[in-house]
Amino acid sequence: MYRKIIQFVLPAILVLIFGFAHADDTLFSTNLYAKFHAGSCTTCHDFFEKNKNGLSFTNHVKRRDVNRCTKCHKSGVTGFKHSSDWFAQPGLYTSGMDSKTTCEKIMEVLNAKFKSKDLLARDLEHHLLEDPRVLWGIKGATPESGNLPFKKKETDMVEGGLDEWKKEVMEWIKGGMKCD
Repeated sequence: MYRKIIQFVLPAILVLIFGFAHADDTLFSTNLYAKFHAGSCTTCHDFFEKNKNGLSFTNHVKRRDVNRCTKCHKSGVTGFKHSSDWFAQPGLYTSGMDSKTTCEKIMEVLNAKFKSKDLLARDLEHHLLEDPRVLWGIKGATPESGNLPFKKKETDMVEGGLDEWKKEVMEWIKGGMKCD
Protein backbone atom coordinates (compact mmCIF):
# COMPACT_ATOMS: atom_id res chain seq x y z
CA MET A 1 0.00 0.00 0.00
CA TYR A 2 2.76 2.45 0.94
CA ARG A 3 4.55 1.49 -2.21
CA LYS A 4 1.57 2.60 -4.36
CA ILE A 5 1.30 5.89 -2.45
CA ILE A 6 4.97 6.60 -2.99
CA GLN A 7 4.73 5.55 -6.63
CA PHE A 8 1.87 7.96 -7.42
CA VAL A 9 1.94 10.70 -4.80
CA LEU A 10 5.66 11.40 -4.52
CA PRO A 11 6.11 12.37 -8.19
CA ALA A 12 3.14 14.73 -7.91
CA ILE A 13 4.60 16.37 -4.81
CA LEU A 14 7.99 16.76 -6.49
CA VAL A 15 6.39 18.39 -9.54
CA LEU A 16 4.60 20.85 -7.27
CA ILE A 17 7.73 21.70 -5.30
CA PHE A 18 10.08 22.06 -8.26
CA GLY A 19 7.44 23.51 -10.56
CA PHE A 20 7.10 26.58 -8.33
CA ALA A 21 10.87 27.02 -8.13
CA HIS A 22 11.34 26.99 -11.92
CA ALA A 23 12.81 30.23 -13.24
CA ASP A 24 10.88 32.26 -15.80
CA ASP A 25 12.94 31.96 -19.00
CA THR A 26 10.97 34.78 -20.64
CA LEU A 27 12.58 37.35 -18.33
CA PHE A 28 15.79 39.05 -19.45
CA SER A 29 17.30 38.57 -15.99
CA THR A 30 16.89 34.78 -15.94
CA ASN A 31 19.45 33.82 -18.59
CA LEU A 32 20.53 36.76 -20.72
CA TYR A 33 21.64 39.40 -18.23
CA ALA A 34 24.70 37.47 -17.04
CA LYS A 35 25.62 36.59 -20.62
CA PHE A 36 25.36 40.21 -21.76
CA HIS A 37 27.87 41.04 -19.02
CA ALA A 38 30.49 38.44 -19.97
CA GLY A 39 33.88 39.99 -20.66
CA SER A 40 33.60 39.24 -24.38
CA CYS A 41 30.66 41.67 -24.47
CA THR A 42 31.49 44.33 -21.90
CA THR A 43 35.12 44.79 -22.91
CA CYS A 44 33.95 46.07 -26.28
CA HIS A 45 30.90 47.93 -25.03
CA ASP A 46 32.86 49.54 -22.19
CA PHE A 47 35.82 50.42 -24.38
CA PHE A 48 35.04 54.08 -25.04
CA GLU A 49 32.66 54.60 -22.11
CA LYS A 50 35.13 53.61 -19.40
CA ASN A 51 37.77 55.90 -20.89
CA LYS A 52 35.36 58.82 -20.48
CA ASN A 53 34.94 58.01 -16.81
CA GLY A 54 38.67 58.06 -16.15
CA LEU A 55 39.01 54.28 -16.05
CA SER A 56 41.37 52.47 -18.34
CA PHE A 57 42.26 49.03 -19.57
CA THR A 58 45.75 47.62 -19.21
CA ASN A 59 46.16 47.92 -22.98
CA HIS A 60 45.06 50.50 -25.55
CA VAL A 61 45.45 53.21 -22.89
CA LYS A 62 47.23 55.79 -25.02
CA ARG A 63 45.82 54.88 -28.41
CA ARG A 64 42.04 54.58 -28.41
CA ASP A 65 41.76 55.82 -31.95
CA VAL A 66 39.17 53.89 -33.98
CA ASN A 67 41.31 54.17 -37.10
CA ARG A 68 44.13 52.29 -35.39
CA CYS A 69 41.95 49.35 -34.27
CA THR A 70 41.76 47.70 -37.68
CA LYS A 71 45.55 47.41 -37.86
CA CYS A 72 45.41 44.58 -35.29
CA HIS A 73 41.76 43.47 -35.31
CA LYS A 74 41.96 42.28 -38.92
CA SER A 75 39.46 40.07 -40.70
CA GLY A 76 41.83 37.12 -40.41
CA VAL A 77 41.69 37.41 -36.62
CA THR A 78 38.05 38.28 -36.01
CA GLY A 79 36.47 36.51 -38.95
CA PHE A 80 34.49 39.62 -39.92
CA LYS A 81 34.21 40.38 -43.61
CA HIS A 82 35.29 43.98 -43.05
CA SER A 83 37.69 44.98 -40.28
CA SER A 84 35.48 47.98 -39.52
CA ASP A 85 32.72 45.57 -38.44
CA TRP A 86 34.77 44.91 -35.32
CA PHE A 87 33.40 47.87 -33.36
CA ALA A 88 30.63 47.57 -30.80
CA GLN A 89 28.19 50.43 -30.76
CA PRO A 90 29.21 52.87 -28.01
CA GLY A 91 26.55 53.70 -25.46
CA LEU A 92 24.49 50.55 -26.00
CA TYR A 93 25.08 49.25 -22.50
CA THR A 94 28.03 48.97 -20.15
CA SER A 95 29.16 46.78 -17.29
CA GLY A 96 27.75 47.77 -13.95
CA MET A 97 24.19 48.19 -15.22
CA ASP A 98 21.56 46.07 -13.52
CA SER A 99 19.32 43.71 -15.47
CA LYS A 100 16.45 46.13 -15.99
CA THR A 101 18.70 49.01 -17.07
CA THR A 102 20.66 46.80 -19.48
CA CYS A 103 17.48 45.50 -21.10
CA GLU A 104 15.89 48.95 -21.30
CA LYS A 105 19.04 50.46 -22.82
CA ILE A 106 19.07 47.77 -25.53
CA MET A 107 15.44 48.54 -26.32
CA GLU A 108 16.14 52.29 -26.36
CA VAL A 109 19.02 51.94 -28.82
CA LEU A 110 16.84 49.79 -31.09
CA ASN A 111 14.18 52.54 -31.00
CA ALA A 112 11.68 50.13 -29.46
CA LYS A 113 9.16 52.87 -28.69
CA PHE A 114 8.78 53.54 -32.42
CA LYS A 115 8.43 49.92 -33.53
CA SER A 116 5.75 47.29 -33.41
CA LYS A 117 6.52 44.28 -31.22
CA ASP A 118 6.90 42.16 -34.37
CA LEU A 119 9.44 44.51 -35.96
CA LEU A 120 11.37 44.86 -32.71
CA ALA A 121 11.40 41.08 -32.27
CA ARG A 122 12.70 40.63 -35.81
CA ASP A 123 15.45 43.26 -35.27
CA LEU A 124 16.51 41.68 -31.96
CA GLU A 125 16.50 38.19 -33.42
CA HIS A 126 18.62 39.28 -36.38
CA HIS A 127 21.14 41.18 -34.25
CA LEU A 128 21.48 38.66 -31.42
CA LEU A 129 21.52 35.53 -33.58
CA GLU A 130 23.29 36.67 -36.77
CA ASP A 131 25.51 39.69 -36.04
CA PRO A 132 29.16 38.59 -36.23
CA ARG A 133 30.07 40.85 -33.29
CA VAL A 134 27.60 39.04 -31.05
CA LEU A 135 28.61 35.60 -32.34
CA TRP A 136 32.28 36.47 -31.74
CA GLY A 137 31.53 36.73 -28.00
CA ILE A 138 29.82 33.33 -27.71
CA LYS A 139 32.13 30.43 -26.97
CA GLY A 140 32.25 28.09 -29.96
CA ALA A 141 29.72 30.02 -32.07
CA THR A 142 32.23 30.57 -34.88
CA PRO A 143 35.77 29.36 -35.52
CA GLU A 144 36.97 32.89 -34.69
CA SER A 145 34.95 33.33 -31.49
CA GLY A 146 37.14 34.94 -28.87
CA ASN A 147 40.14 35.42 -31.18
CA LEU A 148 42.25 38.47 -30.45
CA PRO A 149 45.35 39.87 -32.15
CA PHE A 150 48.72 38.28 -31.47
CA LYS A 151 47.11 34.84 -31.02
CA LYS A 152 45.47 35.82 -27.75
CA LYS A 153 41.99 34.62 -26.78
CA GLU A 154 39.25 36.32 -24.79
CA THR A 155 38.84 34.18 -21.68
CA ASP A 156 35.48 35.43 -20.36
CA MET A 157 33.22 34.25 -23.17
CA VAL A 158 29.45 33.74 -23.18
CA GLU A 159 29.24 30.10 -22.07
CA GLY A 160 26.81 27.45 -23.29
CA GLY A 161 27.45 27.65 -27.01
CA LEU A 162 25.31 28.87 -29.87
CA ASP A 163 22.42 26.42 -29.40
CA GLU A 164 21.87 27.47 -25.78
CA TRP A 165 22.22 31.16 -26.72
CA LYS A 166 19.61 30.83 -29.49
CA LYS A 167 17.21 28.97 -27.20
CA GLU A 168 17.47 31.58 -24.44
CA VAL A 169 17.24 34.55 -26.80
CA MET A 170 14.15 33.11 -28.49
CA GLU A 171 12.48 32.32 -25.14
CA TRP A 172 12.96 35.96 -24.13
CA ILE A 173 11.78 37.35 -27.49
CA LYS A 174 8.74 35.05 -27.76
CA GLY A 175 7.96 35.75 -24.11
CA GLY A 176 7.45 39.45 -24.88
CA MET A 177 11.00 40.85 -24.36
CA LYS A 178 10.35 41.61 -20.71
CA CYS A 179 12.76 43.94 -18.97
CA ASP A 180 12.51 43.08 -15.28
